[in-house]
Amino acid sequence: MKVEKTVWNGKEGYLLQNESMEVFVNPEDGMNIYQMDWEGRQMIAWEEERYQRKATYGVPVLYPTPNRSEDLKIQTFGRQYDARMHGLVKNLPFEVKAADTDGQAALVTGVLMWNEAQPDFPMFPFPSTLSITVKALPDEVVWSYEVENCGEGEMSYGIAVHPYFNKREQEVKITVPAASVMEMTEEKIPTGKLIPAGETVPDLRTPALVDSLSLDHVYTDCQAGAHAEIFYNDCKVKLEATEEFGHIVVFTPKAPFFCIENQSCSTDCFNLFAKGFVRESGLQTVKAGEKKSGAIRFVFEN
Repeated sequence: MKVEKTVWNGKEGYLLQNESMEVFVNPEDGMNIYQMDWEGRQMIAWEEERYQRKATYGVPVLYPTPNRSEDLKIQTFGRQYDARMHGLVKNLPFEVKAADTDGQAALVTGVLMWNEAQPDFPMFPFPSTLSITVKALPDEVVWSYEVENCGEGEMSYGIAVHPYFNKREQEVKITVPAASVMEMTEEKIPTGKLIPAGETVPDLRTPALVDSLSLDHVYTDCQAGAHAEIFYNDCKVKLEATEEFGHIVVFTPKAPFFCIENQSCSTDCFNLFAKGFVRESGLQTVKAGEKKSGAIRFVFEN
């Protein structure tokens, strides 16, 4: 295994490599995993066209407001702030704190200080430190985070990844172990109401062809210990996550990719929480001076 510096679109990145994985991480562009190859198969791929128009690609980090916020506003602790689609950090530079091997994995850790030095700090004026580590092990990639509240009061947040999986073939299928789907407005904002999976939106607890789906929906009420899966003709991907990742957004556009997004919260989590949908929102809270952490594992099998 090894860690090697690379340059990508003029930005310094890192290649994490072992006998089965090649993982390209770009700390200067939000700790994005912009490509993930397993046994020569391109599983996560970026598109030049999406990059040029500043659309999401690869595996961006969404913090502190994953996905959409109603009217691009959030309510928290009795105040209203401006919001942005997919959060505030997905293109910000992280400071590399480690880029090495540890005997089991090739890894890179990046840290972002969210404070008054950030131009967008007034949009979310809660000081915090966000650490992201990407580890490449044989046949798996572990993405983990830690949020430290550096302020004087409680802080709420949401965090997610938004992987752009390469469709690779027409017969790819997925499963998502969720009993409920969040009712959505025409603007794709959850109302707070939960609908049994299969009632108006497909129940993905049994395999479904990606090409048969037209989804941009939030699945939740996931079975404890269960995980989403992707079934290609020649391999399988499991997405295993720690318990706070209780929401999964499934996005299946007519495109050469699809997305299964493990989220610690719902879309529009702050506003749902403020409206009284506490459990449904999944909003995370961390006390002053304390930390929270979690992880998502991409596991590849033949």
